[in-house]
Amino acid sequence: MKFFKNFFLSLSTLLLFSCSGSPRPDKEGYFSEEKFVDSLHAGVKGKTKVEFEKFRHTGNGDVFVSINFYKSEKKWVKGEKTDIDIWRLTNSFKFDKDGVTGLDVQIGDFNNDGFNDITYQSAIAGRGGNIVMTLFVYNPENKNFIHIKNSDDYPNLSFNSKLNCINSVILTGSTTTAFLKIKKDSLDEFARVDVSDKILVEEKDSAGKFIIIEEKPFKGNDEDFYKTFRNYKPLEY
Repeated sequence: MKFFKNFFLSLSTLLLFSCSGSPRPDKEGYFSEEKFVDSLHAGVKGKTKVEFEKFRHTGNGDVFVSINFYKSEKKWVKGEKTDIDIWRLTNSFKFDKDGVTGLDVQIGDFNNDGFNDITYQSAIAGRGGNIVMTLFVYNPENKNFIHIKNSDDYPNLSFNSKLNCINSVILTGSTTTAFLKIKKDSLDEFARVDVSDKILVEEKDSAGKFIIIEEKPFKGNDEDFYKTFRNYKPLEY
């Protein structure tokens, strides 16, 4: 989708992206199928390292992803004249993954704080139209990444610079643009625009309930039907 091209860094700028496909499984029957490592772009550039590795079971085909985050630290080593730089593990995760798609790790700033966050593709749905992404946001205070726990509930994530929020485009029988803010370790939806034979605009009120603020017939073409709205009040693509 076009909005990814405008937001994410290209894969050619990444430190390492490799497919290993090791023929030797571990003792549990899993082998490494794909690995991604970056220490130049995510978090604090040059001071943060991320590792994503996809494993597949040789027998039943189960797939999981192992994720490790590191930060650079100085360490004194006996015999050395100066402290040396080491990578210290700050957090790690392990998640099940679909067996069809690759990692497709993407790096970009999702909250406009100047530090690059990171996603990987955890699944695909809606006949290939809904790319499910798991988001990790860098926290400069503790120099660590926060797992946004419900990020995979909102497919096709992109940063919306106009409203300084996150957009999700959900493709079903209609096209829904969800407007989201990061709150602690979750995405909070505060507005949505649904396009079918009509355009329905909803906004969350102070009580946390969505109310309709605009409703009108949809008069666009097929291309307009699938566009992402960058504003909902007023409506703007």
